[in-house]
Amino acid sequence: MKTSVKTTQDVNNLRDLRTYTGTVRKSAKPALPTTAILDLYMRRNERDRLVKELKKLKKRREQLLKRLKEIEKEMSKLLAQAAKTAKEIRGSSTKGGGGNPSSSSKKKGKMVVGY
Repeated sequence: MKTSVKTTQDVNNLRDLRTYTGTVRKSAKPALPTTAILDLYMRRNERDRLVKELKKLKKRREQLLKRLKEIEKEMSKLLAQAAKTAKEIRGSSTKGGGGNPSSSSKKKGKMVVGY
């Protein structure tokens, strides 16, 4: 028997859209004319809450996109620094050997195996 573990995203919580008000009415009582005002009030509150949440999400999305751009810039700088450092290390280890690392390794008595 396969048992799946629920994560926090699988459990209904306050962030779910439909946890506040139900859309299906299961009642034997007929709807009264005065309940329409209450329903209208509840739907207006829900609409206002959702609009407010959309604004927050838009702002958060903009923040995330801005941070992603900053990270890309940082990564490109770090990549350039790493390439420069690697070039300096390779240049100092060959010591004018024409850029052929196998010739310097033969002098040291090491064998280079290529794949």
